[in-house]
Amino acid sequence: MRSLGPVTTEPSARGSGGPSAKRTGRRRGRWRAKRGVSDVVATIILLALTVTLFASIFAFVSSFPAPPAQNTNQFQASLVRTANGTYIAGVTILHLAGPAVSSSVLVYLKSANYPNSPEFANPIPVAWGINNATAWNLGVTWSWTFPAHQQDKLPDQITIYVVSPTQLYYSVILPGQLISVGPTVVDSGTTPANPGIGQSFVVWASISGTVTAGSVFVNLGGVPGLSGTSQAMTLNSLGLWQYTVPSQGTDAAGTYFGFITAGGGGFNTTAAVTISIAPTVTSSGALSVSVVLVPQPPTLPGTSGYLAAVVTYTGSASDEPLTVTFWANQTPGGPWKTNSTELAGPTGLTISGPTSVTVYSTTPSTFSTWLLNSTVVIQASATVTSVGSAQGSTTFGTANLVQGIVFSTSSSFTHNGASSGGCKTTGSPLCPFLNVTVWDNWTATGAPASVSISGTVTANNSAGTKQYTYTIGATTVTSGSSVTVDPVGTKARWAPTVAGPKYTLAVWLKVTANGVTIGYVYDTFVVTVS
Repeated sequence: MRSLGPVTTEPSARGSGGPSAKRTGRRRGRWRAKRGVSDVVATIILLALTVTLFASIFAFVSSFPAPPAQNTNQFQASLVRTANGTYIAGVTILHLAGPAVSSSVLVYLKSANYPNSPEFANPIPVAWGINNATAWNLGVTWSWTFPAHQQDKLPDQITIYVVSPTQLYYSVILPGQLISVGPTVVDSGTTPANPGIGQSFVVWASISGTVTAGSVFVNLGGVPGLSGTSQAMTLNSLGLWQYTVPSQGTDAAGTYFGFITAGGGGFNTTAAVTISIAPTVTSSGALSVSVVLVPQPPTLPGTSGYLAAVVTYTGSASDEPLTVTFWANQTPGGPWKTNSTELAGPTGLTISGPTSVTVYSTTPSTFSTWLLNSTVVIQASATVTSVGSAQGSTTFGTANLVQGIVFSTSSSFTHNGASSGGCKTTGSPLCPFLNVTVWDNWTATGAPASVSISGTVTANNSAGTKQYTYTIGATTVTSGSSVTVDPVGTKARWAPTVAGPKYTLAVWLKVTANGVTIGYVYDTFVVTVS
């Protein structure tokens, strides 16, 4: 048998180039082609996302409001003093740099010591201080002068703001520096803190700065039963100024205000001191009465409330007849009479002791005719047939919602009847105006849209030889605003023909709302007429 020799294994035709190998190669080629396409698509998508995101952010940022223009104006403000250098007569503001300022821009003047004075109450248009020019140009000085009758309230610390609705142009604080430090009332009070009706007590004050001996006084005319004249205060060993109120001086409970005045260094100061008189209960043996209001107390005209008396009986009798009567006594400021209203309690009452009962007024069931700017004393009298009678009272002040002042636009001048040099209604020197300004500060919910004022203004000279009387007809004052009336006549000047040398101006006004009297306004002002 012939040998075939060694067997050599050759690569399979299938592995080296057969149909199977060809299919495998085609699959690999397609996979590589697909991978290349995916890279391009991914790059395009990333670029699209980047562009879209950048466009969105750009659009978002572009929607932001532009910042307001920065102020480039510069100003310099100064105080204008009176000739003697004691008082501040006005304010000037020099436009140093920057573009022109619109005449509609507003200037606010604020006072540190007298924030509620009329000269600081309202903004002043720029136009008024530059002779009504259309613009406040570079180098132009804005000037404002306080009325002569208001300069006595200064010196002061004045803050100035120049503003438009969207921009603050300028602000500065101008201190009114004094040659010497005038007196200041640092603290004040009474000892004891709450004296009872008729009890003696001490009014004291701590005063810093320059104080001239014999120039410190207290006026307690606002406390029922005490004198309206000023009483001299003396310096005690503790460095406090004091005045002793005699016993049996006060006659009504409540919280009141006295006024302490002090002079020194060429200046005067006035400060209020709170006087709180504790309510007391008068009694007749086993019977006593105290008075309360529900609600306690009313503050607005038209507010309804019940008058109530708490009657305490410490005896042992049963079913004793009890009668209670109320009075509401309201005293407005100025020369107005007290408005007194009597109200009875319910009928058929009895009381058995020992007990306390609360009795309410019934005629009417509620009391709503409060007068603004008044001192109110509510009294109640209770009578038990077999015991006797006892009285009680409570006192409070109602809101001062409508205020007014009377003034002359010149604090001193020569009268019209002088042989030469007197004031004139036309020409020079001009006589002053006689004005009355009334503010309606009643802006609470339910307040009337306006009130009406009417009354008289009188001018009496100190010699008692001449009196002028002017009538103010019904005038409307809108809630939250003010009105100025010239009682002499529209834009007519006041020209007295007789020297004073001082005239006391006084205004008496009745305030009504919807035809109902709700209060009164009273004010005085002194002017020198030589």
